[in-house]
Amino acid sequence: MDTLMLSRWQFGLTAFYHFIYVPLTIGLGFLIALMKTRYLQTRNKHYDDLSMFFMKLFAINFALGVATGLTMEFEFGTNWSEYSKFVGDIFGAPLALEGLSAFFLESTFMGLFLFGRNRVSDKVHTFSAWMVAIGGTLSALWILIANSWQQTPAGYKIVETPQGFKAELTNFWEAVVNHSTVYRFLHTVDGAFITAGIFAMGVLAFYLIKRRYVEMAKIGFKFAATFTVIATIAQVIIGDLHGYEVAHQQPLKLAMVEGKFETEKCASLDLFGIIDQENKQSRMLLKIPCLLSFLSYHDFNAEVKGINDLLKEYQDKSREYANLIPVLEQKLQQAQTPEEKQKIKDQLAEAKVKAHAFNIKYEDLPSIPLVFTTFHLMVYLGFYFVLIALLAWWFAKKGTLEKHKGFLWLLVLSIPLPYMANLLGWMSAEVGRQPWIVFGMLLTRDGVSFVPATQVSLSIAVFTTIYTIFFIVFLYLMFKTIGKGPNITTAKEESVPPVNPNPAFTTNFSKSEEVK
Repeated sequence: MDTLMLSRWQFGLTAFYHFIYVPLTIGLGFLIALMKTRYLQTRNKHYDDLSMFFMKLFAINFALGVATGLTMEFEFGTNWSEYSKFVGDIFGAPLALEGLSAFFLESTFMGLFLFGRNRVSDKVHTFSAWMVAIGGTLSALWILIANSWQQTPAGYKIVETPQGFKAELTNFWEAVVNHSTVYRFLHTVDGAFITAGIFAMGVLAFYLIKRRYVEMAKIGFKFAATFTVIATIAQVIIGDLHGYEVAHQQPLKLAMVEGKFETEKCASLDLFGIIDQENKQSRMLLKIPCLLSFLSYHDFNAEVKGINDLLKEYQDKSREYANLIPVLEQKLQQAQTPEEKQKIKDQLAEAKVKAHAFNIKYEDLPSIPLVFTTFHLMVYLGFYFVLIALLAWWFAKKGTLEKHKGFLWLLVLSIPLPYMANLLGWMSAEVGRQPWIVFGMLLTRDGVSFVPATQVSLSIAVFTTIYTIFFIVFLYLMFKTIGKGPNITTAKEESVPPVNPNPAFTTNFSKSEEVK
């Protein structure tokens, strides 16, 4: 395995481990804030206890997410330095804003929530929960802005420098709200909501099975079930909109996730099948006629382009840009004003970059069976989540949860499935983006650093060992915290703290004559 393949494996490995912890923090943050708000409305102490309990679990995920995520940013320099040179002017801003506006907001108010109970008012405590939720969502937003720009770049120009070609930012808002940011953000965050909802239902179902905290578990379960029903149904709609965007902006990815080698009108939606990449064909076992055309273009007779025709189109684009290069070089020699020269230089730089980037062959494509399988498994799991969420909500509404012990065990065993769906979705999206690391501008093989493969192999071994230890610690802490259960507050513990300061907690700056 060469440096390119090893670097891809390393980044995929670290991203895989990191993304185990991220969805639950994003989704659980909102679920906690909603529970705390519900406590303000009803003064039912069970909501308050549940919010504190889930915040402890949130904190475990948050700590592991930070520890595993930091290394990924360093990998842009160590393993992907050529990529960083090309997109650093654009990619760096969202990463910096993620740290400044999101990470500190989330971590600060998480501490206030965990240690401020009975030390600040209930409204301030609830406010801190919402700040944690907003901070986690902002963190996801900035990361997804950077990722979406790679998939559907906008608001940039390509310039040639002594160090090579690079993309420069020309319009910040066009780059931020590029063609796919909104869809990718909603799809990812809603997936996090589903993860949190099923996680909460699974934990509370476990307590109901074991007859622990029964009253609190029933109340929390119904709340989490309602939250999950909304999230799962919303995901069906968001997923459809995201698929529509992919069809228009990334038709090659659509062709790979659907296993379409040939262009089809009234294209069928293929639910199960086998992809034969070597022979450029697919054998589908279950088809729904014309449905892919409708889902992709909202037209049953629309044409869905296949992989073979799309590769020819990209090669034609490459030739067009290559033929444009001598024309622009001649114009540059004839240009009179500095402004005209600069404009032609930018056009020339773009033509050179895209002539190379679009010159791809069939052999440059990723594993099409992998893209097809991961995408379809994600979709199937998504509909499974809709079904179990609706059943959970119905049983909770009817008050018959405890009679369905088999279903409660199913929820407990389903806790890992949203994690799998999130990871499968990212694999489909990122592998399906290949062979580009930035669509239409930079091939993945051109973004890697010039480092020996042995060094990358060593770092993979080190990261695998450390991250596996982190994961074992994570599981131990999660099981221990869930096994211990929430702290049930008593009326005495909920009493309002005295107005006068406690002398045991006063300082030289806070002492008064009365305290003395």
